[in-house]
Amino acid sequence: MEAAVEGHDLREGVGLSASQPVVYEGLTGCFTAACGAGDPRGMAVLFLSPWGLEELLTRKFYRYLAERFAANGIASLRFDFPGTANALDEPAGCGLASWRDAIESSADELRALCGVSRIVVLGQGLGAGLAYEFAAGSRDTAALALLAPVFKGRGYLRELKLWSKFVDDGLGLRPEDRDSEPGTIAGIGMPEKLASDLKGFNATERDFRPQIPVLLAPRPELEIDPAVTEKLKSSGCALQNAVYRDYNVLLTDASPPVLPVAFADALVEWLKSLPEWHTQAAKPSRAPDVVPLVCGSFRETPLRFGENNRLAGILCEPVDRFIGVTVVILSTSYDYQIGWGRMNVQLARRLAEAGVATLRFDSAGIGDSPPVPGRKAQVLYDDSQIEDAELAYEALKSLGLAEKVMVVGRCSGAYTAFQAALRGPHWKGCISINPYAFHWRFIGLPHPLKEYWTKFTEPGLVARIRDGRIDLKAAAVNILVRLIDRAAQYCGGIFPGLPKITRRNRKVHQAFRKLADMGTRLTIVYSEGDEAMDTFLINFGSNAEGLATFPNTRLHFIPNADHNLTPSPAREKLFGIVEEEALALAGTES
Repeated sequence: MEAAVEGHDLREGVGLSASQPVVYEGLTGCFTAACGAGDPRGMAVLFLSPWGLEELLTRKFYRYLAERFAANGIASLRFDFPGTANALDEPAGCGLASWRDAIESSADELRALCGVSRIVVLGQGLGAGLAYEFAAGSRDTAALALLAPVFKGRGYLRELKLWSKFVDDGLGLRPEDRDSEPGTIAGIGMPEKLASDLKGFNATERDFRPQIPVLLAPRPELEIDPAVTEKLKSSGCALQNAVYRDYNVLLTDASPPVLPVAFADALVEWLKSLPEWHTQAAKPSRAPDVVPLVCGSFRETPLRFGENNRLAGILCEPVDRFIGVTVVILSTSYDYQIGWGRMNVQLARRLAEAGVATLRFDSAGIGDSPPVPGRKAQVLYDDSQIEDAELAYEALKSLGLAEKVMVVGRCSGAYTAFQAALRGPHWKGCISINPYAFHWRFIGLPHPLKEYWTKFTEPGLVARIRDGRIDLKAAAVNILVRLIDRAAQYCGGIFPGLPKITRRNRKVHQAFRKLADMGTRLTIVYSEGDEAMDTFLINFGSNAEGLATFPNTRLHFIPNADHNLTPSPAREKLFGIVEEEALALAGTES
């Protein structure tokens, strides 16, 4: 077999590996080595993430940028700030001081890993404000890229409050189920210390002394504060403005997310214009190191697995007694491995307290896992995601953690979890949370008929088809299925069996019987009144009486919850259900 360059496999159809996980100074990061033609360039990029929902929705874009930079000879490091994403939470709460320390440590780590002294700091949102602040006091910053920057914390908290209300309205949350704590959005709680620090945060108060190139890419509807621009100019910085194309789409059209490819092209060209791009990197002084991070009752280890190490995940294990059960937590279309509201991280760490190990990971094309050539960049309700779940099981098997394995997923992940469990009795349990269906009749994620009509009557249809934003085959199939469903519902009063036929009741029941025959523990969880229940009720009756013939199956309802289980009490209820099932699988009384 031909040797593979880090990040690439020379065999056709294999593609990129996930970035190398690295652990340093109590932080975890993803290091992407330069892998393009020629020698590594004499600079590297340090990514600083935005906060909360913006971080969730830009995770894939950051990974895409890292891959683009690497292909042009530029290494990079992206990491999670303390108290965010996969990072550990500090007992006293994570404030700006811990974030600033993390930036310093990450810059040092990046220099050591790629053999450069000059780094480009790229930040978005709050990360851009911190990038400005860091560069103002750094002598080794080669350049600065400020994407949709946030410079003043007090105004940012007000904006987050409005955005949070908009998100909660869209989720249909009752006022009493909403979290109104400062900085909290989409179930992602901002540490109290961080919110307090942000009230006095003003990145531009400091003098900006380094004379470096600065790329300014504000949000499309906003302009950079003229005072900031003037300060940079007066310090001798070479300013370049860029249009952050598709920024609004990136943060709103999340499923599947649209990547700002044209903007990425502009970033690459800007990096190539820097003097350091024409120099070569020295030999790295350190290789990426991965050791478990231990905190209280759990230890977490970032890892890669699958062919060419293409899948990225976090193994969370109990520090003390392991009761023999491991839970595989699947990602959905855009939540990546941390889950909506960071629920997968919280679940994994709670289960570790009960002696249960977990593996949360990104399927191909989600979060930190690159897509596979030949597949769509974002695959939903597809057998390929089931294959990725099987690879997760094989990874656990190689680690000696596959004696009793459960698979858990929400929304599209719920469908994948159910289908994975059908692959064989090596899956001892399955928890399917808010599944829209158990037998998928569409291609990918369908839209309402009205939305299809809008898409096909808007200007630029040919260009969207050419760019791959509209899949004609999928659209045709999905529209046909929608029309059949509508006809079946309309005629259901006369012919009650029609909806059951269109929703493939027979196939669904056969699948449930297979799981029962294999002895697989099946748990179905729905938010009370969730629209995802419509197909379930057609499959099993208005009172779920059809489940009575499947003694291996349990049904739970979570009150006062949206489809994503945003409210904390709803998540706590779910965590209790998962823990109960894990303990039952282990034969341990709770």
